[in-house]
Formats: sequence, structure tokens, C-alpha cells
Amino acid sequence: MSEPARGGRPRSAAVHDAILDAVRQTLIEGGYAEVAMDRVAARAGVGKQSVYRRWPSKAPMVAEAVLDAYRSGASFALPDTGDIDADLRTWLRGYAQFIASASNAALLRALLAAAAEDKQDGETLYRQLTEPQYHAVLDRFRNAVQTSAIRADADFESLAQALIGAPVYRVLAHLEADAATSQQFDGLVEVIMRGLHRD
Repeated sequence: MSEPARGGRPRSAAVHDAILDAVRQTLIEGGYAEVAMDRVAARAGVGKQSVYRRWPSKAPMVAEAVLDAYRSGASFALPDTGDIDADLRTWLRGYAQFIASASNAALLRALLAAAAEDKQDGETLYRQLTEPQYHAVLDRFRNAVQTSAIRADADFESLAQALIGAPVYRVLAHLEADAATSQQFDGLVEVIMRGLHRD
């Protein structure tokens, strides 16, 4: 049985966190190609067996490191002010800005590389990455339907995917944000909502 580490966390959990942090720092500095199990172990200050005991290869290790970072940092409450257009614009700008930061963009691209090594896991990884935002957007659409602000017969799942996918695409395509980027996201919201509002 592992002994508790000083500071309160069990040693095994502290080692796990140290490894994930080492993976993220390596990804940010050098990208997916620079990640190797022995390098990560050295950077985390643990033995290689501590790494291999948790992950058989680097792809699942990278996937967990990235998803862990996004779960802890990508908590964007989608506001409900009664104006769904304004709420979606506010949320989309914030979400896009978060994932476009240098560190988060590097992590997102690394997740894509990890998913490419196992095609069966690709869809699962993307879903895990975007699930909190996806459900937040769906809930906001459903609330707007209940207040009769928008039509009820739309494909809200596809619309949510379009809103989430737009900023993700910009990151994966290495498109730099500029003064027009926010206007483009606002335009996307406008096009989507134009078809949803009741006449």
C-alpha cells in the first residue's frame, strides 16, 4: 500500500498528477512528436515503470493529460439572460478565446495526434473534450424553446456541433485570431439564429 505524500494527497495520486503535468509541458514546448515515455518520466521525477504502469503507450497518456487540463479549465457557463442571441455570442467568444491560447491550442492539436493513432478512439476523445460545452448549448436552446423564443423543430444537436466546431477548426488550422475573428463568430450565431426565431 502506498504511503500518503506530505501535503495530504496519496503518493500515487501525486505521481499521477506529476506525470500528466510533465506531459502537458512537453506538448506545449515541443508538440506531440517530442513526447516519449522516458522523457516524461525524467521530467516528472519518477521511474519509467511508474509511467508504463499507468499507460501502455503515449497516445492514451497524452489523451488523458489533455482531457484533464480541459476538464479543469474549460468551465464556461452559458448565460441565460433571456436574449439567446447575446448569450450565444458571449459564450462563443469566451470559448474560442480559451482554446486559442498558445498552451491550450498546443494541447488540442496534440489530442488530435493522439486520436489519429487509434481511429476508434478519435470520436470518443473529441466527444469527451467538447461534451460540457455541447450540453450547455443544447440546454440553452431547449430553454429558449420553452419560452417560445425559438422554434422547436430544429436539429439542435447539429447546431451545437457547428458552434463548438468553428473555434476548434480555427485552432487545428493554425488560423491566428485577429480583429475580425469575433465578428466572424458573431456572424455564425446570427446565421444560425436567423433560422430559429419565430416569425
